[in-house]
Amino acid sequence: MTRKEAYRILGLPDGAGKEEIKKRYRQLMMQAHPDMNLSSAGHLTRQAQEINLAYAALKKLPENHPSENQKTKKSGAPGRKHGDAWNAPVNIHAYREREIFHYAEDPEGGVLGNICIARGKYLWTTDEDFPLFLLSIYRCSKGILDETDAMLRQDPSPALRRDVQAELAYLLAQQFMDSTVLLHELAREVKPSNTGEHVYHIPSMLEMSGRKISVHPGELLFPAGVRRHRLYLKNQSGHEAGYLSFHDDRLYYIVIPLFEQGIVQVRLQVSEKPSSSGKNVRPGYRNLDLWIRMSRLAGSRMPENLNLQIEHLLKKYSRGLN
Repeated sequence: MTRKEAYRILGLPDGAGKEEIKKRYRQLMMQAHPDMNLSSAGHLTRQAQEINLAYAALKKLPENHPSENQKTKKSGAPGRKHGDAWNAPVNIHAYREREIFHYAEDPEGGVLGNICIARGKYLWTTDEDFPLFLLSIYRCSKGILDETDAMLRQDPSPALRRDVQAELAYLLAQQFMDSTVLLHELAREVKPSNTGEHVYHIPSMLEMSGRKISVHPGELLFPAGVRRHRLYLKNQSGHEAGYLSFHDDRLYYIVIPLFEQGIVQVRLQVSEKPSSSGKNVRPGYRNLDLWIRMSRLAGSRMPENLNLQIEHLLKKYSRGLN
């Protein structure tokens, strides 16, 4: 979508400022949100998608941006192609498409709810609000299980379905998150190793086990294995101390799969500082410094067997996990 088209959709003159763009966007979204008029929800959903695309095309403009007429064709910056619903890489091998959600706001900035603005096999990028990404994964996993239940005419127990959906959502999330790319954005890259491999530092935490094991600043910890998508840690004596945790929830879905795939090496140390991440540590936790080194062979790739894992999980689900 061009800038000129975006201004036309929002009903603004070319060159309108950011505050005017935001105010107009909120006014239009309040009118176009399907919850405001259920009788014409389909039309309003398409209208809201168009408004969202227009707002996305304009909200990142610099304060003193030139108008469309002031630019030469040569200086025009690339953006979304006309008609594109969302600008993100895709994983063509993903098991299922997912929805892309966007918050809808009232004129005062209050959140009305969310609306689906696109559907596809889009990877998650930091432009997409992470709670809305998790909502899209939940909806995707729910749809798959709903179809399975309808096809088999089964009515599984709530506990069984809850457990299977949690595992299914985790597998689906991996298909839409490229860990090796996201680390460049969400972790701090330190001096590359002598072999040219990428090394990242991530402030993290040790969530202590029920049986208290004392750990001391500067002490090294070691992986004890991954269980139920948690990386458990042990001290030098081999006693399990707890599992790896993060201040940033996004890192659970980025770092833990790398351990499960076996494509990283790790160094873990109890932080010398009270709060190396800049946040206060909670009771039952200890701040850690985590360094991970990516294998040069890892590259930027998605796990190859996720679709097989999903199919295997659904087969077990159809048999009641017996």
